[in-house]
Amino acid sequence: MHSILNFAQTAYIESQNLKPLLTDYTNPDDFISRMVKSGKLVRLKNGFFLITEKIANSPVPYEQIANLLYGPSYISFEWALSFYKMIPEGVFVVTSTSSSQSKVFNTQVGTFEYIYLSHSRYAIGIDQKENKLGRFLIATPEKALADLIHMKSKGLEGRDLLIDLIEARRIDEERLKDLDKKLLLEIADNYRSKVVTNLVNILGML
Repeated sequence: MHSILNFAQTAYIESQNLKPLLTDYTNPDDFISRMVKSGKLVRLKNGFFLITEKIANSPVPYEQIANLLYGPSYISFEWALSFYKMIPEGVFVVTSTSSSQSKVFNTQVGTFEYIYLSHSRYAIGIDQKENKLGRFLIATPEKALADLIHMKSKGLEGRDLLIDLIEARRIDEERLKDLDKKLLLEIADNYRSKVVTNLVNILGML
């Protein structure tokens, strides 16, 4: 690893933290570009990089990257449901909700998708989790499910919505029964979305 990168405590680094260490170089931006070309850094977006050697034998910190790559944002939708083991399949796009406009980043380590949610719907149901790679913001299971059906199951009601969740999206029915109904009600009040209200009603019958 290049000695300048040894100070980094995480596998990712921003140029604003890297440039102060490059004062001996006439053109710090050119030096950073050369580290990208040589493979020492992976550019995720302008000014934000992964340190290649730090991910050589360790997992990529997808959740932490997602929070920092574009914001304000929190992990949600399929990635969050997979994190909570509510769906059996692996997820290959890191899905997030953002109160900024929707955006997609295609990077060398994967695709990061951000879907816009209005401020009134955004604020409730966000949790902070921690793994061995650091902390990150993620939707609660209830909020991740509400986000998912609000964007991808509009128009479904009653039994059709439940069938869509269990059969089409393969969400574990037992996990649905364990969801916090009080939090779901609070989320539904903030959402003012017909399909989210339908979700609360159908889960109340399980």
